[in-house]
Amino acid sequence: MARISQRAMNNVVIIAMLIMIALFNLDSLRPQKNNVQTRRLLPEDTYVLKIEHDGNSLERVGQQWRQKGQVQHLAITPDVQFSHWQRAELTPATEIPESVLAIQPYITVVWLAGNANGLLYAIYPDPTSTVIKFENNWYTLTNTDLDKLLPWIK
Repeated sequence: MARISQRAMNNVVIIAMLIMIALFNLDSLRPQKNNVQTRRLLPEDTYVLKIEHDGNSLERVGQQWRQKGQVQHLAITPDVQFSHWQRAELTPATEIPESVLAIQPYITVVWLAGNANGLLYAIYPDPTSTVIKFENNWYTLTNTDLDKLLPWIK
């Protein structure tokens, strides 16, 4: 039997551990395809502080919601407006109509507790469907309407 020094044995153990770590993390080392899936408009289990768009906002005041902006009387209450934000879903867009790209988007920022930066949504209203660009992916808005999310838009 061959004799191995203490130092050589330590090197064998270190190399074996590195190989095990590489094997356990093999999936994360391979490049992943950018599979975009259906998701909620607002991330789940987050505490939303404010939703802003063009000088108008929906902001949290304690456990209630308040609408602030240029339009005084809206057709929807703040609580109902926020519930539409919670139930809205984003479905990956298979095709983006060319008419959408010619439209100026509604830029909306959602501020979450604990995050220094807000979530930025570029909302493109289209007569057939509302298209949203979020995190460099294109989605179609489902489960609600744009006038429920941003009732101050006319």
